[in-house]
Amino acid sequence: MTIKEQNEYWLKFHRFQQRYEKKYIALITAVLKDQVKSYIKHKDTIYVRSGEMHGLLLKIHQQTGAAWAYHTRGNFILKRGGQMGFSERIFALIRQYFFQELFNTAEDITQTTIRLIQDVLTRAAETGASFDDMVKELEAAPFSASRARLIARTETVAAANQAAIINARASGIALDKIWIAARDNRTRKHHAEINQTTIPLSGKFLVGGFEMDVPGDKAAGPGEVCNCRCVIGFIPI
Repeated sequence: MTIKEQNEYWLKFHRFQQRYEKKYIALITAVLKDQVKSYIKHKDTIYVRSGEMHGLLLKIHQQTGAAWAYHTRGNFILKRGGQMGFSERIFALIRQYFFQELFNTAEDITQTTIRLIQDVLTRAAETGASFDDMVKELEAAPFSASRARLIARTETVAAANQAAIINARASGIALDKIWIAARDNRTRKHHAEINQTTIPLSGKFLVGGFEMDVPGDKAAGPGEVCNCRCVIGFIPI
C-alpha cells in the first residue's frame, strides 16, 4: 500500500469507527447504570454481574466486525462455498474465537464498576456521607458516561480489526498485513513506531513489548489497547 492508500484506508476506517462508537455509547451507558442500580437495590456488590455486559460486547463485536469485514472485502477475493451468508459467517467465527475473551473483558469492566463503587463507599465513610448522598454520586452522569465512551471506542476498534483478520485468513488468499496507525498527533508512541510495519498474515506485531495480532488485540496491556484508533490493512502477495 502506498502512503496515499494507507491514509485513505485509515480515514475510511476512522469514519466507520466513529459511526459505530456513537451507536453503542448509549447502550453501554445503560448497562453500566444497570450495574450501579443492582448495587443500590441490594446494597451489596455481589449483585453487580457481568452477564448483560458480555451479551452487549458480543453484539458489538459481531455487528461492528461483520460490517467492517464487509467494507474491506474488496481487498481480496473470498473463497466461494458454504451456505451461510457473509454476515452470518463472520458472526459465527467471532463467537467461536472471541466468546470467552469477551466474557473476560465484560468481567474486567464489571470489576472496575465494583472498584468505583467501593471508592465512593470509602469516601462516604471518611466524610460521613449518607447512603442517599452515595446514591446521588453513583447515579450522576459522569460516573458512567465517560467510561461508556472509552469502552465503545476500544471495543469497536478491536471488533473491526479482529473481524478483518478472521475474514482475511478465511479467504485463502496469500496476504501480508500492515499496521496503519491513526493519522494525528494523539497516536501513542509505540503505535507510531510500528506504523507501516508489514509482516506475514500469521505473524505478530511487537508493540511496546507485547505481541499483537492486530490493533485492539487484548493480548497486550490496557495501555496499548484502550482508546486505540489504529487499523489493520492487507497486501496481496
